[in-house]
Amino acid sequence: MSTAAAKKNAHIVEYVLYVWQMEDLVRAAQFSETAIEGLFNGEGGADCEWLLQLSKQMQREKLEEKGHISDVLEVQTELALLHDLLTGPMEDEIYVSAFQTAEPILQELEQNKMGEGMRHPTETMLTALYGWLVLKMRKEDVTLETQSALQPIREMANALARGHVKIYQGK
Repeated sequence: MSTAAAKKNAHIVEYVLYVWQMEDLVRAAQFSETAIEGLFNGEGGADCEWLLQLSKQMQREKLEEKGHISDVLEVQTELALLHDLLTGPMEDEIYVSAFQTAEPILQELEQNKMGEGMRHPTETMLTALYGWLVLKMRKEDVTLETQSALQPIREMANALARGHVKIYQGK
C-alpha cells in the first residue's frame, strides 16, 4: 500500500496535505520520470508508482504550474460537505467545539492573508496547515504567535479527520 493510500484511510486531512506536497515535488522534478524514480534510488515500489501516476494525472489535467488534481479536489469538496454535516444536522459536539475555537483564526487568515475571496472554512484550514508545513520543511522560523494560532486549526483538522473515519468508514 502506498503512503498516500495509508494516509487516505487513516487521516483524510493529512492525505490532502500529502498530495499537495507531492504535487509540488512533481513540479520541482519537472515531471521527469527519471528524476521521480531517482527519489526512490531506482527501487520503485508502491510510493514510486503512485508518484509517477500523480505526475501523469497532473499533466493530463494541465496542472504543470499550479492547481490540484481532480481526485484531491473531490476530497476537498467531501471535507466541506462533512464540515457542514458535522456542524449542522449531526451537531458533532467535538467537531463543533474545535471549529468554534478555530473559526476566528480562520476568519482572520481569510481576511488578512489569503485575500482571494471567501473560501469554505475547510479550504482555509488546509491552506493554513500547508503553509505551516512548507515553513517547517524549509526550516524557517515559525513564531510562537503563529504556532499558537495553528493549534486550534490542527485540532479542527484532527476532529474533521475523525469525523471522516466515523462517517465514511463506520469506525
